[in-house]
Amino acid sequence: MTKVLYLVMSGEEAPTRFDMAIYSAMRLNEEKRFESLKVLFFGDSEALVANATGDRAQNLKKLIDSGVIDSACIGIAKSRNIAIEIQDKGISLENYRDRISYYLSEGFSVISF
Repeated sequence: MTKVLYLVMSGEEAPTRFDMAIYSAMRLNEEKRFESLKVLFFGDSEALVANATGDRAQNLKKLIDSGVIDSACIGIAKSRNIAIEIQDKGISLENYRDRISYYLSEGFSVISF
């Protein structure tokens, strides 16, 4: 079976793309379509995570609770002063380079949004 990493980078410039990534990850996880599915936030997407409300926040919570979300980039979060907001959502902050390297070495296919 396939292992997939969703690399979510879309932010305010494409919020529909961000929401599509979150919703499809949620559904694919519920349907057990992959051996493993993980989500990594990087760049502009982190602001949408930090400020998530309503359906977006609920969908993120479902992914967090199911263990699908790996992390958000600590460097971006700190540079944009949104680290606390992301952590308050229950998402860990990690070094992006370490996380992407790990998933590639584990044979994950990357799908970017």
